[in-house]
Amino acid sequence: MIRRLLFIFVMLIIFLAGCSKQEQSDLTNQNASNTIQQNDPENINSFPQKLPDSDPTLGIQNPSDSDQDPQQDSEQNDTQTALTDEERLLKPPGSFAGSNYDEGKVQAALDQLPSNLTADQYNDELLLLLAEDYRPYVTTFMNFDSEVRVDNERPEGKITLPESRKLHVSILLDASGSMKAQINGKSKMDSAKEAIQSFADQLPNNAEVSLRVYGHKGTGDQKDKQASCNSTEEIYHGQGDQTNQIKAALQGVKPSGWTPIANALKSVKEDINPETTDSVVYVVSDGIETCGGNPAQVAKELNQSKVKTVVNIIGFAVDNEGQKLLRQVAASGGGEFTSVNDDEALKNVLNKAYDQLRGEWTRWKEKGEGDANKQKEQKQGEINRARETMQGLANKENSHLLAALKYLETKNDQDFPNTELSQKVNERKGFAWGYARDTGKRLYEAVTKNGNQVYGDIKDEGNKNIDDLTNKTDR
Repeated sequence: MIRRLLFIFVMLIIFLAGCSKQEQSDLTNQNASNTIQQNDPENINSFPQKLPDSDPTLGIQNPSDSDQDPQQDSEQNDTQTALTDEERLLKPPGSFAGSNYDEGKVQAALDQLPSNLTADQYNDELLLLLAEDYRPYVTTFMNFDSEVRVDNERPEGKITLPESRKLHVSILLDASGSMKAQINGKSKMDSAKEAIQSFADQLPNNAEVSLRVYGHKGTGDQKDKQASCNSTEEIYHGQGDQTNQIKAALQGVKPSGWTPIANALKSVKEDINPETTDSVVYVVSDGIETCGGNPAQVAKELNQSKVKTVVNIIGFAVDNEGQKLLRQVAASGGGEFTSVNDDEALKNVLNKAYDQLRGEWTRWKEKGEGDANKQKEQKQGEINRARETMQGLANKENSHLLAALKYLETKNDQDFPNTELSQKVNERKGFAWGYARDTGKRLYEAVTKNGNQVYGDIKDEGNKNIDDLTNKTDR
């Protein structure tokens, strides 16, 4: 028993000794592994925090090394912080720029410079002293608006109205028996029909047009008065580009009965689209109300309605008393009364608005063309002034820089980088001068193109409307 216990105890000691040796071996391996990791350049966490002064195998040099080439460092910085043309020219001016220039003070500042600077370093120092202030002119170029804008208000009554305007034109034709009377061998009715057709043909293409007759039923006898006074009928309703249909609608109209002007005006409300924005009525009549109505009151109501309607009266061979009464109707409706005595006068009255409109379009065109040219020339002048002033500054800056360079050359030894520095100074002038030239030219051409385009658009639009009006009134 004792021997067995002793044997177990000895084996336990041997086993524990073996485990201790393995742990020591594992620890040794771990330490070796850590050492390898510390020497591994790919191990970011253990990368040396401080570089050696020089490592010929890696080509790494301490940035603080006094032997580092300053020109190489400058080139690296330029690559990392490349500036746009505008950014280079928007830098603040030098201490002696503009009216601050004083050659003696400049030379005193140059005397303070070290004698071992590179060409780039000298150039930087010279610009800190003598760079001119290009910022106002570069800013002008950067923010310049090359668009030419002319937006003069167009004359009312265009041949084609804008979508936002919905015009309704109502023509009321007196078909009472008195319209049978003749003037110069032609009945008043025939003259009125021709004038109405001519007028309708001139209306804007997308205007809404209605033609209504009144007093066209019954006769002038007392027994037919009620029927005639109740007679008013819309015989055409369409767009301005469909008025060629009016002639056919008028063919069957014969003068016959009484004169219910008030009743006809009341019926106009039925003809007007609720979406109408502008409504105008033209009443062609040879006499006054004969049915007991109050046309002046109805005209006033139309003028004050939701769709404001202007009532114009054209009196065709009306006597003085009739003219007085019809003038009251037109005034109440916010319109005008015009008296004519023959068919040509009637046509002329209806064409008068278009003759006036043609003149307005002519003035609109001429004013717009003038405004476009004036605005273009003003912008061209602004560009030229900025360009010329900036180029003048570049010349002035170059003169001051060359004077400073000459002074440095006289006070420094033969190692002074005169040739390289002269090249940089002249490149500076070429850069600033060329920027002003090229940018100014680009903007000038853009303004010219835009101005000519606006001028041409105004001219074309004006001429088209003038020609359309001429063609319509010459029919």
